[in-house]
Amino acid sequence: MLNLSNLRIVFLRSFIFFACCVVLQAKAATTSEMQNALRTCQTEFSDDASRRLVCFDEVAQQYASGPAVAAIHSSKQAALVKTVDAKTGYLARKWHLNAQDELHFTDLESHQLNYIVAAYSNNPNDVPTSPSRPNTQDRDLNNNDLHFQISLKTQLLNLSDWLPENQWVHSARLWGAYTQQSFWQVYSASQSRPMRDHNYSPELILSLGLNKPGEPKQWTVMPDMLNLGVVHESNGRSEPLSRSWSRVYLQGGWQLNDRYSLLFRPWWRIPESKSNDDNPDISKYMGYGDAVLRWDNEANTTAASVTLRNNLRSDNKGYVKFDVQYKPLKSESVRFYAMLASGYGVSLLDYNQAQTMFGIGFAIGE
Repeated sequence: MLNLSNLRIVFLRSFIFFACCVVLQAKAATTSEMQNALRTCQTEFSDDASRRLVCFDEVAQQYASGPAVAAIHSSKQAALVKTVDAKTGYLARKWHLNAQDELHFTDLESHQLNYIVAAYSNNPNDVPTSPSRPNTQDRDLNNNDLHFQISLKTQLLNLSDWLPENQWVHSARLWGAYTQQSFWQVYSASQSRPMRDHNYSPELILSLGLNKPGEPKQWTVMPDMLNLGVVHESNGRSEPLSRSWSRVYLQGGWQLNDRYSLLFRPWWRIPESKSNDDNPDISKYMGYGDAVLRWDNEANTTAASVTLRNNLRSDNKGYVKFDVQYKPLKSESVRFYAMLASGYGVSLLDYNQAQTMFGIGFAIGE
């Protein structure tokens, strides 16, 4: 006959055994779910090492939260892919909208695209002139240029940690940027291959990553980021070929979906004195802002964009540029590049002369 004490011991041992079995099964299930999540990272991002690493980090963070939380997340592998796409979309990776991204002053990154192309223009500006800088000197330009652009930026300050608690802004960074476009008449051997023009653009940008509270429909038009910038552009020439202007702009960025992004940037020209203004009518031709629509393929090996400007006047002077980048090699940065631009302002010196320019070559960055 079993006494009460023995019954308690048997019950306690049975309970401990049952609890151990439950814990072991839970751990086995969690391990299996984590393996499935890691497998999702490998299969969905097999051609993109950077996005695959972000996916692995996301899985690690989820499972560090504990089995219960991990099980909830890992039951929806599609949600994992969506999270990675949000963190590695064009705007997020270009402007580091994730507040946890660590950058240093010496970490130079591409600002606009860096490229070199063999270019052809159907209407080179042989006698550039402006209302305040009359000119009669004929430069007798060749239709072909070697055209290249160097554009870099660096983070000056990460202001994200200084942000007060709020539901609107989740990251803030101050950037310094510099862009230079050059047009080299390398095919004009008879004229000693002169430089047709250089355009220099230093820039200061405050970039904000924005939240859309709860993603309600009324917030869908809210941008994912805002850039407040001031930029000066000049060609460094003496009169009568000197051209320059300075602007303040507000740029909104929308990550429309995993593949498409939109940038819209109105600007205001900072006034200059009449005697110093090289190009008083530049807004008539360059307009009051620009818009860029970009597409990336799923593997991030191909990208295409269209840039638009218009003066929004009855005379309808504008500019449109199409470009395509293709990454055929395993290199993360070097790409084939083709561009087609038409309208006013292909270069600063050509702000008031329309032309169509086609170029093909190589690009670095994005």
